[in-house]
Amino acid sequence: MGGNLLYALALALFLTGNNIAAGGLAGIAVVLCSFLPMGVGMLTLAMNIPILASAAIMKGWRYTASTIAAAFLYSFTVELFGRMMPTLTHEPLVAAIFGGVLYGIGMTMLTIGNVSVGGTDLLCRLLNGKIPSLSVAKLSLLIDGGIVVLAMAVFGNVEVGLYAIVTIFVCSTVADRVLLGIGRGSICLIVTGRDAGELAGPLMEKLGRAVTRWGGNGMYTGEGRNVLMVAVKPREVFQVKMLLKELDPMAFVVVVPANELIGGHFGGS
Repeated sequence: MGGNLLYALALALFLTGNNIAAGGLAGIAVVLCSFLPMGVGMLTLAMNIPILASAAIMKGWRYTASTIAAAFLYSFTVELFGRMMPTLTHEPLVAAIFGGVLYGIGMTMLTIGNVSVGGTDLLCRLLNGKIPSLSVAKLSLLIDGGIVVLAMAVFGNVEVGLYAIVTIFVCSTVADRVLLGIGRGSICLIVTGRDAGELAGPLMEKLGRAVTRWGGNGMYTGEGRNVLMVAVKPREVFQVKMLLKELDPMAFVVVVPANELIGGHFGGS
């Protein structure tokens, strides 16, 4: 429900009034409603019906029942908000960015709830079943790209396509950021010939982070090595470097980005 509302708000407040067709059936509807006497919600539903019917035939009603309900709710909400709410800004770049943010958060909520509103997402899954050589991601790129080109051709304006690309980029960035976690960090892998305790002790004391030791072996020299792993916040990487500069200037360090740090000392940080 929440994802549907955010999708509808993005269209009503930012995208439709600025002719920003940011992919999907809603993007096609934004183009079509410029010369058809129908709202975005009704046009989206009209295009969704054959896709939903195909899904029911190919996948069965049990697979599509929740999607059908979500699709009707989505179209109704989009139509209602489109009639009730004015476009907040006619500055296309601002609209593209904020519309993308709302789209991204809405997409995240639908993904977490395992809900689909049909549309090109469902169409890509169906086509992937018939054309396995094309992944869902490639099909989505082709379809959304085609919709952006269609918008540029119909509106006779390259800029509306560029703003649509901005919206799609912001949407995917926001969705990835939320889905992959906002508690991002870094993993420091420290390869040292020194005693593990000489490095681990100061690291744990200064940073308040746990350190894990692995046994290693240098294949070139054949000598034993200690491999220490410590997970830190991005701002703490510099502290790790400074400590190692004092403790073991010859240590080899690999800093790997981590999408999310969960549990341990990171529960409330």
